[in-house]
Amino acid sequence: MIMRALWVIVLVCAMPVMAQESRDTLDARIAALRQQQAAPGDASADAKLLALMQRQLLTSLERRRDLEQSRADAARVLAAPLPASAPLGGLLERDDLRRQVQEQQATAQGDSQRLELLKDERDSAALRLANRVAAWRSLADAGDTPPIKRELAHLDMQLSESVVAEIDLLAGVLALQRDEAKRQRSELSRRLSLVAAGASLVPTARDEAELSRRLQDRQHALQLRLEQAMAERERARAAWQAASRSGTAGTKVPAERLVNADMELDLTREAQTNLSIEQAAWQLALRLHRDADASALIEAREQGPRLQQRLQRRRDFLTVTASQLMDRMGALDTLHSAVSDSERVEQAALRAVLDLRLRRLQLAVRDARQTESLLERLREDFEERLGRAGWREQLALRTAAFGAWLEKLWDFELFAVNQSVDVDGRKTTVARGVTVGKLVKAPLLLVLGLLLSFRLTAWAERRARRRGVDEARARLVRRWTLGVLVCAWTLASLALAGIPLAAFAFAGGAIAIGVGFGTQNLFKNLISGILVLIERPFRLGDVIEVGALRGTVIDIDLRTSVVRDGDGAEILIPNSILVEQSVRNLTFRSRSVRQTMTILVDPRSEPREVMDTLREVMQRHGQLLEAPTPVVQLVATSGDALTFVMRYWLEIETGVDQQRIASDLRLMVLSAFAEAGIRQASTLDPTSSRGHTSASAGSEPG
Repeated sequence: MIMRALWVIVLVCAMPVMAQESRDTLDARIAALRQQQAAPGDASADAKLLALMQRQLLTSLERRRDLEQSRADAARVLAAPLPASAPLGGLLERDDLRRQVQEQQATAQGDSQRLELLKDERDSAALRLANRVAAWRSLADAGDTPPIKRELAHLDMQLSESVVAEIDLLAGVLALQRDEAKRQRSELSRRLSLVAAGASLVPTARDEAELSRRLQDRQHALQLRLEQAMAERERARAAWQAASRSGTAGTKVPAERLVNADMELDLTREAQTNLSIEQAAWQLALRLHRDADASALIEAREQGPRLQQRLQRRRDFLTVTASQLMDRMGALDTLHSAVSDSERVEQAALRAVLDLRLRRLQLAVRDARQTESLLERLREDFEERLGRAGWREQLALRTAAFGAWLEKLWDFELFAVNQSVDVDGRKTTVARGVTVGKLVKAPLLLVLGLLLSFRLTAWAERRARRRGVDEARARLVRRWTLGVLVCAWTLASLALAGIPLAAFAFAGGAIAIGVGFGTQNLFKNLISGILVLIERPFRLGDVIEVGALRGTVIDIDLRTSVVRDGDGAEILIPNSILVEQSVRNLTFRSRSVRQTMTILVDPRSEPREVMDTLREVMQRHGQLLEAPTPVVQLVATSGDALTFVMRYWLEIETGVDQQRIASDLRLMVLSAFAEAGIRQASTLDPTSSRGHTSASAGSEPG
């Protein structure tokens, strides 16, 4: 046992030497192994296993031969001197150089990572080889082992040894490729450093023409790819429908092909989006380096990180999808040997479909990574340009940055409001954002509208007065017109600023809840004022009675109306009272009102003489209306007095005082009675409640 362990240790240490076989030796072993495969054998399980192991060993030996050639080629490339490089001619060539540096860096990193993985894989393979050598030695020492078993053990040992040698050759090839990638990267980096030390490159006409050609070629290629993807989907869909109608069980492959076609459509559209991103990025670069446009740098700083995050998320999604697809393909390979021949054919077709899908996903990941790399390179160019900028350019950049900040603040969305829009008879909810700019524009438009409204209504009032319109009436019309214009300008400013009325729904509800009861009377009076304006139960200058109050209407406001009573006092009456209570308009249709005065005289007086005297008094008073004609009537007789009633009409207008006219008539009656010798009633005052002069106004028209 000790000798066997020492043999294993020596074998493991000598494995690198064993792996270095010449190409002639490998060719001889491959030829001999092929002859052994061609020899007929029995159909036992051991014979089948022996044939399988021979095929595996043959494959490994052929791969070693190919790796020997690859290693020789890689060593020759590494030993060859680098070609002389021409000086850079423009911005596009510089970007190509930087892209090559990134590609070489990625290649070197990938080879280094794979070498680290191969170390662990070689350790496992070496341990497996040691175990196979020990097993073969045990069978060789045993005398009763069947020859087929010893041959299987020996072949298994050879296969393990060939795998170790194959890993060593692959590691050598990867190491040479890594060194070559590092050499190329060092040379490219040296050329870039020479460019960075010199003056900044300005894009030439050749750069722009070449860039335009590249982008157009890619756009044309993607358009053709999109047309092919649509045609592929039509074919896949037709095949899937035909398989579904036939009722056969083989619909899995057509369904997967349809999934492939749909994925190709999505990936092509995503590639077109990536191309649009590259076009926009190059446009910004040209604006900055060719036109010295400071706003291009601001736009790049704002849009670049967002686009890179989007590409990163998309690339992560594609990577996860590809990983899941590889797991599915591995599970499919595991089940390949345990199915029937007919199912094996279907699985082979399914594996081909999944292989195509995986290649497309990997292509999409590479496309997204290239777009990310371009954005990163252009970002570095922008930052380099900013670092080398002079004070004038720095000032321009800061000015542009401040303008961009103001624009961003202006477009900052405070909140969004869902608004229902009728589209072709269907209700659609659209989110409308309320930004800072809209909140600023709305008050400005409202203030401008109010200023125009004030000036317009003031000019209209002055013009109306010059045309003879009553001052109070002109003021009333102006006030109501101004209120309507304020409402109109408020709605117009909100509409022009793009702020939907639904934005005030929450605030309006909160205000209604908070101050609803406090503003109940205010809104009631406002609505009543509108009703008064529409129905016009009284106008300016009308004499009205509301309860015990009697006076002339001198103003009608939104909330209240102003009435001047006989004492000259102005009383504010809420409009809700004028709507809810009974209002007596003495001058609604006519400004003529009837007045009544009662006169008591001695019963011994001649009635007709008294009536003539009273009629003459009314005719001599200049402020009584001649039509209707004043009337004197004897309404009652008694032993104490004769009761006469004087009925006359007055025109209610400015300067007409009903109480003063009644007093004048009483004085004139007393004077006329004295001249005519008519005695007053002795027991009652001629102006008492039965015989007092009553000057109550009637409502009959003149």
